Amino acid sequence: MPRSRRKFDIDEFVRECLEAWEADGADAVKDVLDRTLGRGCAPVRECFGDPREAHLQVLYPGPELVIENMVWAPGMSYPAHNHNTPVMTGVYAGLEVNDFYHPSPLIGGRLQRTETVDIGEGDAVLMGYDAIHRIANPNRRSFTGAFHIYMGDYLHSSRSIWYPDEASETPASFALTKDIFAAANRDLAAARATAAEPEQRRRRSAAGLTAVTVSASGAGAGNAAKPAATAKATKAAPSSGASTASASSATAAAPRRAAKARTATQKAAGAHLHPPGDQG
Repeated sequence: MPRSRRKFDIDEFVRECLEAWEADGADAVKDVLDRTLGRGCAPVRECFGDPREAHLQVLYPGPELVIENMVWAPGMSYPAHNHNTPVMTGVYAGLEVNDFYHPSPLIGGRLQRTETVDIGEGDAVLMGYDAIHRIANPNRRSFTGAFHIYMGDYLHSSRSIWYPDEASETPASFALTKDIFAAANRDLAAARATAAEPEQRRRRSAAGLTAVTVSASGAGAGNAAKPAATAKATKAAPSSGASTASASSATAAAPRRAAKARTATQKAAGAHLHPPGDQG
């Protein structure tokens, strides 16, 4: 019999990461992530379900590790930011494009891109303490899902984000992260509405065509009924004429019958006044 596919369990995954961190640090945690993805990404996707919008889900809040499930909407990007702690990314769905930067003193501290790393489904990458990166999902039709595992109390650490552009360094916060995700979901909703417009127009056009066809069919049936009614009336007319002619003939014949009756009466009377044998 074929072996059943192993299900992904969030609590088991978190426990294995914590045990690995306590035993041998970041490299051991990456081994757990590699092993989880190596078993197959489908069980992970089934566990989290089909996403409908971008979101950040904290699976474990620290303080020794912070483990998050990140879901990037189609075409979404997250501005350049740092963590001030080592972090690893493991992708279980789609593609996560990471542009890495370094502040350049030659351009007033503005970020300068140094390299781009594509992290595909089933891959994991460990980033250094001082990494500054921008994240993007280049696919305009599908979501990207990834584990982000931070070594240390990331949720309460001081860190920066370059927003709204790569020259504007500002303190990072979860309030700002929430705003960025909300904006991405608004863009996603607008894109869905735009994509649905041709289909809605097609349905409205089809409905209008059906209404016109039904109306035309109804009018045709009414017009067809009128000649039939006229034909019936035409056929009935001769019967009415025949009745009138019969009545006229009967009226004309009545005086003739009356005259014949008077003649017969007169003859009968004459015969009575002059009976046979009295004629002399």
